[in-house]
Amino acid sequence: MTIRVGLIGAGNIGTSHARDLAHRVAGSTVSVIYDFDEARAQQLAAELGARAVTSYQAVIDADDVDAVLIASPDQFHSEQALACLAAGKPTLCEKPLAPLEDDARRVLDAEVTIGRRLIMMGFMRRFDPGYVELKAAMGPEGIGDPLIIRNSHRNEIAPYGLDSALSITNAAIHEIDINRWLCDDEYAWVEVLTGRNGPLTPEGQHDPLFLLLKTTAGTIIDVEMFVQSQLGYEVTCAVTGAMGAAEMGDGAYVTASRALHRGHDLPQQWLGRFQEAYRLQLQAWITHLLDGGPMPGASTWDGYVGAVVSSRAVESLRSGERVA
Repeated sequence: MTIRVGLIGAGNIGTSHARDLAHRVAGSTVSVIYDFDEARAQQLAAELGARAVTSYQAVIDADDVDAVLIASPDQFHSEQALACLAAGKPTLCEKPLAPLEDDARRVLDAEVTIGRRLIMMGFMRRFDPGYVELKAAMGPEGIGDPLIIRNSHRNEIAPYGLDSALSITNAAIHEIDINRWLCDDEYAWVEVLTGRNGPLTPEGQHDPLFLLLKTTAGTIIDVEMFVQSQLGYEVTCAVTGAMGAAEMGDGAYVTASRALHRGHDLPQQWLGRFQEAYRLQLQAWITHLLDGGPMPGASTWDGYVGAVVSSRAVESLRSGERVA
């Protein structure tokens, strides 16, 4: 059996997902594609042997679509996820579930009303080998409970233009989710600090940002967000545990030394770093749809929590206050 996936959104990440589903994920194919740019949808459909349609609803309603992948711009996710739920179609929704907390809650409530999980959230870092190894290093057989976690998230250039709130709801939401997953804990409060801006920061915006969070168990987490760093794409995560420490990243799994030089090349954007995590996430989703069993990865609840915490972080950014 092959899962026929309908794609909503054929931009950078949607195109990457579609090519993975067609060529690098077992048990899947892409059958129907929608993008607001009809020419882009038609071009990708021709490449993959799919067909292009002129509305997202046409993807959801198609008889030759078994499951839907939402990779449209953030502000459309909740509306499209609700339509997928209404049609009873299993869905992989790129993060965020919604930029706004109330919109995310509507999707959560709709899925609860149905009574079963249909949506898997696209928090792909949960499948990244580096983060998986870091989580495995924690606990009583490893470095112990997490006391402090330090994160950095740097882009060469902001991929969608620099907007400070978007830096939180579109980018830092990854750190919000992955640290919650690492700690198996919820957040008690969040605070966003701003300071001296980088040279490419537009008037009225802030970059870098510094997020400070505390979990209910007391773990302190910080996140450095610098989306116009000019140095390339780099993500790191360092955990200080009760009995040791572990670190993931420095931009790559391995730092090489050669010819009087120590270091490694940095990718320009996130796909260069997390391509394999995206593929593993897609494979887990397709395998679940084929074989059944518990849905892997992040749930609609996780998407809702991400929307709540990122909304509180935006509130802190604007007020300058700590927000619970």
